[in-house]
Amino acid sequence: MNSIFKYLRSKSHVLLFLLLEILSIVAIIRFNSYQSSFYYANTRTLSSKMHEANNSIFDYFALFDKNQALFNENLELRRQLKSNYVVESKAVFEVNDTIYKQRYKYYPAQVITNSTNRQNNFITINRGTSSGVQIGMGVFSPDGIVGTITEVSENYAIASSVLNINGFKLVPKIKELNYTRGTIVWDGKDPNYLELKEINKYEPLKVGYHIVTSPYSKNFPENIPIGIIERIEKNSKETYYRIKVRSAVNFGKIQNVYVVIDMFKDEIDKLEKKVEEQQKKTK
Repeated sequence: MNSIFKYLRSKSHVLLFLLLEILSIVAIIRFNSYQSSFYYANTRTLSSKMHEANNSIFDYFALFDKNQALFNENLELRRQLKSNYVVESKAVFEVNDTIYKQRYKYYPAQVITNSTNRQNNFITINRGTSSGVQIGMGVFSPDGIVGTITEVSENYAIASSVLNINGFKLVPKIKELNYTRGTIVWDGKDPNYLELKEINKYEPLKVGYHIVTSPYSKNFPENIPIGIIERIEKNSKETYYRIKVRSAVNFGKIQNVYVVIDMFKDEIDKLEKKVEEQQKKTK
């Protein structure tokens, strides 16, 4: 121990110099706006690359789980293949003369960062404008819906997670009833549970019913899993059920996701905007 102290004492001038250098650098970054912005911009990039490297290591040791998830997803996509297409009739009265026209495409992406412990959670993925990702696109994993894109850079994008009390709402479908109504939201508490609101208490709901995306969503194709009804409460003084839905996605373990490209979105948006403008003129 004495030899260590003697060695440190002999190097005291060097250690003092290093300490002063560190304090100087900290002061420059803290009190100069240009140096501060340069530092934080570069550390963000470095942090993203470190996260990618870290995920690559974990990906290597999780190949079995990934392969199983991909297998399950491929099986589900094979079962629902027509949900990616719309039927386009080629003649007015000839119902049989139809073809399937593709509506949805998907970009695979890797999760870089993800939070579950906040009121408003976000997910960063390694896909950006260079891959065709745009604000508003839906994001889902092999297990179910994850969120929607809210910010995009050239190589990265941020999605507002389903676990977001302000930034995510979705009108779902109750699969067993083929019934589209209500709203899926998160109450900001348990990341494993969502709430299904605005369902009339006289509807024939049961625990165990599957909640999936509806055909009216602009962000997701139909029948992507959202969760399963786990608890239904009825209050005589209230009009609607209180419904707890166990999320289909374990948000603490998301690694790979898909970004949804609706190939008809621009066309639909233009039509809806045109109608809105016409309505404003008539008022």
